[in-house]
Amino acid sequence: MDRQLTHAQKGELNRACLATHRFSLEDGTRGYDMFKHKTDGCLRAVFAP
Repeated sequence: MDRQLTHAQKGELNRACLATHRFSLEDGTRGYDMFKHKTDGCLRAVFAP
């Protein structure tokens, strides 16, 4: 994990592949439902304020 964080901090890691969908916290219920049921290809969801 430390090695991955070091690469991410240096900009050497493409973090776009770490999340398939991004949601606001207000859309948390919808986002969790999509993640739970894997609709729209949702494999990894990120929630941000």
